Order: sequence, then structure tokens, then C-alpha cells
Amino acid sequence: MERGVENQKKRSLRDSAVIAMVKFFRADWSGAFLAILILGIAIELATTGRPFFHPSNLMTILNNSAAIGVIAAGMTLVIITAGIDLSVGSVMGMAAALTGYVVSFWGFPPSVAIFTGLALGLAVGFFNGSLVAYFGMPAFIVTLAGLSIWRGTGHLATGAQATPELSATFDYFGRYNPFASLREAYTNDELTGVWNSIGSFVDANWINFFRTFQMSMLIFVGFFILLTIIIANTRYGRWVYAIGSNEPGARQAGINTARYMLITYMFCSFTAALGALLFLGRAPYAKSDYGQMWELDAIAAVVIGGTSLFGGRGSLWGTFMGVILLKLINNGLTLAQLDTFWQMVVTGLIILIAVGIDIVRQSKNPESVRKLLAAISTVMAFLAAMTPGAIYLRAKIAILEHNAAEALRATGVQLAPGQNARLLSPSDLEAFEAALNANIGAAALLSSLVLASGYVVFKGNTMLTWVLSACFVLMMLPLVTMGYQITVPFLVLGAAVALGSNFVSVLFDRARALDANAT
Repeated sequence: MERGVENQKKRSLRDSAVIAMVKFFRADWSGAFLAILILGIAIELATTGRPFFHPSNLMTILNNSAAIGVIAAGMTLVIITAGIDLSVGSVMGMAAALTGYVVSFWGFPPSVAIFTGLALGLAVGFFNGSLVAYFGMPAFIVTLAGLSIWRGTGHLATGAQATPELSATFDYFGRYNPFASLREAYTNDELTGVWNSIGSFVDANWINFFRTFQMSMLIFVGFFILLTIIIANTRYGRWVYAIGSNEPGARQAGINTARYMLITYMFCSFTAALGALLFLGRAPYAKSDYGQMWELDAIAAVVIGGTSLFGGRGSLWGTFMGVILLKLINNGLTLAQLDTFWQMVVTGLIILIAVGIDIVRQSKNPESVRKLLAAISTVMAFLAAMTPGAIYLRAKIAILEHNAAEALRATGVQLAPGQNARLLSPSDLEAFEAALNANIGAAALLSSLVLASGYVVFKGNTMLTWVLSACFVLMMLPLVTMGYQITVPFLVLGAAVALGSNFVSVLFDRARALDANAT
């Protein structure tokens, strides 16, 4: 009898865990949150020095995420309406350039220039939204045209030239630290009473906490909190979701869909202009080439956060985590000293994964979920392989081009300037050969992991998946020994995802059984 009660308790605990997991993964933002948690822990374990979860490090990430974050917030609302805005990067560049231009060359006061930049964002949004909402033009076409129009406008208006150093007023959108003046007053013995105690606390914790406290972070976090409250508690928020779920139905229900779509596009372009101000708050000058490819980053952050590209579903909280996750991955690639072009490749892959997650979530097919998780582990293996692989490929291509140019020159051919540039000095040639030898082992090892992960996507079974997970873990030691610590977070996430794919069918079956018993 006691054994039966004990078994019943175990079953209830197991079922409670299954129910909790189902509820968690039903949330749009669950994937981004889990990825941030796993990557954060992996980075914490793989790196030395200041811990990843140190407050100053987290605030630095938030500061760096601020500009693209507010733009992604506006993009979230557009995508929830089943639209898209491909012009936000160009609007950001134009608003930044013209805001700095009118201050530097027209003599506008900084406050007037700031309002001018924000007004430009609203005007662009009115133009885009009017064509989409009232003229029925596809949002993709309108904003794709805007991507070129607004970038060109920024170049034409400013001559594509950088402005002189901007006024300190713009620092209030970026690098300004609201605690700096308090600390300075404390160190100068200008505070008394309670303020002196506060100043003492700030000074004592300056290096570990308050030094990285900047306005960009406060605006970023405050903006998301305010917008989340508005969307959750106003008619506008409810109708945005209704339009994205079923626009004809929303129209028949009496919602002025055209008006609210116009407002949404205006708000999206406004956030692009606000993002420009946040960027200027951390940049020394203004230039019209700011924001290039930011539309891709904004879309990536939105879909990573679980917002459906098909409209009607998503959350600003998910977008917030999507921005953080995107920054974590990009920072990892930067630490690995990879070209920004690789980061563009990774951003594209992330968008494909996020869209795949959305499709799989709607299908509710356990085999599709398993394949998707295996595909994610393959991408993680690819990200790990990029560090040695990119160095190896760069060195191999440089040597091949050098040898080809040498062979042409030996035959008496007059080399073009571009071909001459491919000729390497003896020291450069020696350095590239050393890079080949140093990275070929790690590149081969991780490439084999990519291939094995890809095989499991289509031919996966429980034993193969267990072996693959073990391979992810076992590769960490030799790679760290060879100096590739940056690969550890990706290998940890790949191992976790591959391991999780083994339990998909079990979880689905048990969840369905619990649903059946409940009904």
C-alpha cells in the first residue's frame, strides 16, 4: 500500500514536471530565454576574469543593445500585424545623419534637432503606412523601396560626409551616467546627510556596478516596460493582435484596420529615429551610413523572440530577449575575431531557425520538433567550427591566390593591381602557412561534428543522438587545450539541444495522455 502511494507521488511529480515544461515551451519567448540561460552559463564556465553574470557585464550588454532594441520593439508591432518594415535601418541612418547635420551646419539647437529627427521618423512612417493601409500596396514592396529611398536621401542631404563632433546634449541618450555627478560631488566633499551616504555607496561600488550605468540602458529598459504596459492594457494593443490574426475579420468587427496599421508603421519608423538618437549618444559624430543591415538584425531579434512572421502572435518580452541573444552571439563571434561578414551569415541562419521554430510550433508534430532541435545542434556545431574554419579558409585562399599570381607572373603576364595585391611577402606567406597548420586539426574535428549533426537531422534515433550529445561534450577538452575556448558555449548549447531532442516524443505522448485524462 505504501509503495503504491509512493509510486503515485512520483508519477504526480513527473506529470507536474511535464505540465510545467509544456506551459513553458508554449510561451513564444521560451526558446530565446533557454538559449540565453545556457549560453550565459557556458560563457561563465568557459571564460576567466569577470563573471558573465556580473552586473556591470550585464549592463554593458544592455547598453550595446539599446539602439537596435528600441527599433526591434517597433518592428515587433509591425510583424504582429502580419506586416514588415525593411526600411528601418535606412530611416535610422537618415535620422542620425540629418539630426547631426542640422546641429553642425544649420545652427539648430540640439533640442530642436532631436525633435527634427523624431519628426522625420514619424513622417517616413506616415508615408509607408499610408501606402500599405490606404493604397493596399504590399508592405514588403513599400519598405523595400524605402530602404533605398531613405538611405539615398540621407546621403544626398549630407553629402555622405560625417559631421564634426556632436554636442554633449546627445550624451543624455547614450553614454551619460546619472551617477557620475553624484560620485564627483561626494569625492569633492560637497554632500551632506543622506546624500553623503548615497554618494559613499555609489563611490564604493563604482567599479563593480555604477561605472557602466548609462542612459542608453535606462531608456532601453524603460521603453520596453512602458510599451509592454500600453500593448497589454489598451485597445490599440488588442487590435494590433486582431489585425494580425485575421484582418478581414477585424474589419468586419468594426475595427478601423487602416488607421491602426498606419499608426503602427508610424510608430515603427519613430522607433528607428529614436534608435538613431541612442546611437548618436554613444557615437562621436553623425553619418548617413549608420544602421546598415539593421533591418535584418531587428527582424532577427523579433523572430528569435517568438513573434510569428505570419502575424497575430508575439510579445515584446520575447523581442527583448531576442535582442540580448543576438548580441550574445555577435559578441561571441567578435571575440573569436571573425569578420563581420560571418556575422551576417549567422544572422541569416538565426532567422531561418526562428521561422522554422514558428512553423514547427504551429504543426505540433513531435518528429518535426525533433528534426528542428537536431538542426539547431547542427548550427551550433557550425558556429563552433567557424573560428578555426574561418582562419583556415582565409589562410588557404590567400596561399592559393598567391600561388596563382606567382604562376601568372612566371609566364610573363602583366598582373593587374588586384592580382599584385594577392602576392605575399615571405613573412606573410610563412604566417599563413603556420595558420593552416595550427587550425586544420580543430577545423577538421568540428567539421566532422557538423556533418554528424546534419546526419542526425534526417536519420536520427535515440542511440545516435546520445552519441552525438557525447561528442559535443567530449570535444570541449581538446578544443580548449588548443586555445578555442570561444567554441565552448556553442558546444554546450548544441549538446543540450541534441540531448533534448531525445525526449521530445516521450514528452509529447505524456502531455497528450494528461490532456486526454483531464478531459
